[in-house]
Amino acid sequence: MIKLTAFFKKNIIYLAVIVILILMLITSLFAFRNQRIMHETTSMVKEAELALNKSTELIRWLNLMDLGVRGYALGKTDPLLDPFTIAMKGNPADMDTIRRIMEEQKFPTQNFEKYITVIHEYADFCRQMIALAKVDSMTQFKQLMAEDRGFQVWKTYQGFATDFVAHERALKEQAENRYTAAVRSNVIIQILLLVLGIPCLYIIFYRIRGQESHRQSLLLNLEQNNRKLVFDPGTPVNEDARAILDTSIENIRNASDFIRKITSGDFGATWPGLNEQNSTLNHENLSATLINMRDQMKRIQEEDGRRIWATEGLTKFTELIRQHQDDAIALADHATRFLVRYLEAQQAGTFILQEDEAENQYLELTACYAFDKKKFVEKRIDIGQGLIGQTFLEGSTIIMKAVPDGYTQITSGLGDATPSCILIVPMKYSEKIEGVLELAGFTEWQEYQQIFAEKATEYMAAAISTVRATQKMRTMVEQMRAQTQQLHSQEEEMRQNMEELAATNEEMLRKEAEYINKLRAAGID
Repeated sequence: MIKLTAFFKKNIIYLAVIVILILMLITSLFAFRNQRIMHETTSMVKEAELALNKSTELIRWLNLMDLGVRGYALGKTDPLLDPFTIAMKGNPADMDTIRRIMEEQKFPTQNFEKYITVIHEYADFCRQMIALAKVDSMTQFKQLMAEDRGFQVWKTYQGFATDFVAHERALKEQAENRYTAAVRSNVIIQILLLVLGIPCLYIIFYRIRGQESHRQSLLLNLEQNNRKLVFDPGTPVNEDARAILDTSIENIRNASDFIRKITSGDFGATWPGLNEQNSTLNHENLSATLINMRDQMKRIQEEDGRRIWATEGLTKFTELIRQHQDDAIALADHATRFLVRYLEAQQAGTFILQEDEAENQYLELTACYAFDKKKFVEKRIDIGQGLIGQTFLEGSTIIMKAVPDGYTQITSGLGDATPSCILIVPMKYSEKIEGVLELAGFTEWQEYQQIFAEKATEYMAAAISTVRATQKMRTMVEQMRAQTQQLHSQEEEMRQNMEELAATNEEMLRKEAEYINKLRAAGID
């Protein structure tokens, strides 16, 4: 019982609504039922009245037929036949209507069919009398009039009309009674709806007021949590329900738009309404989380962009080195050109390590590029001389952001200007430095660009080292080939000397033999 009472208290408003809905459903069903009954009874009344009217019309047509015959017999003019003519036109339609109603109501039609036969015979009889009147055979006309066949027709009419009229009146009365009952039931249902509906409406109204107060409390709680967890504009709390819901929806929409923008790559997105005044109120809510996520995604994108930029640049740079790996000068020239453009520098110089005849090392300006115009300049820097020589000596990168006047000039068609940043990178490979790259420009290079320059110069150093080794190997091969050719020449010369010596020896032997023969011929032993 306690559970049932608690259930009713908890769900009283739903039960009241259900009661009202049931009453409305019952009212609607009864309304449809009564409407149908009213429609049916109205149709029945109209049909009964039509049947009664048509039954009365049959007697009127009969009177008109008799009136037309008698009037023509007296006046002998065609207009006096109009009642007969009108009756002959209207009577068949009324008889058809009565027959249809009888068939629809399943009323016996034997007596009515007998009346139809009699009325047709009487119509022929009237035509016969009219024909006699036309030829002035009034004696025969009077004899036929004396038969009083109209009375026989009337008796036949009474034979079906009495029962049919009583039947139609009974149907009409029954329909009117059903109509009255339907109206009475409608009134009862309306009273029942008022008796039960008013208390239910009072319960609903009372509970709605309580729920309205509870809803207002929930909305204020929603607004406070919305400011705490999503975004706090720093404005006074508005207790209007529509304003609270609009603010909540707006914050959700702002969060959705913010997320959509940063996921599509728009890291310049801002949270609407966030400013310096309310920024301190939004450190640990959703807006702050999304802004931190935006900044983190922006850093990741920048790092990915830098990584891709460096990877693509090194790939292109490696291909460039591969194409010119047999010529150190061409390699330095094309590499310098590429680095100037890729790093958006305005001027660059590549210094490669060389040795003079006394085996003294120095740095020689092998490639120089400025404003996309090549400058052929001869320049030699000793090891340790200036920033370039010091960079070679120490093997570490130097970046100079405050360039003194006169250090170097970047020249264009409009004049000269001192660069705002100098980057000097040693070309180091396997702890061996093959040269130094110097870049000058008007923008300050970031750390990732410096790392790229160091990696690119490492590739240059490796290529130059390979070129040096290849040239040294080629020189040694050329020397060995020259020595081999020289040995071949000496061998050929020795062979020719040996052949000449052998020929001389044979000649001496031949002459010696001839001399001995001559001596023998002379008798000298």
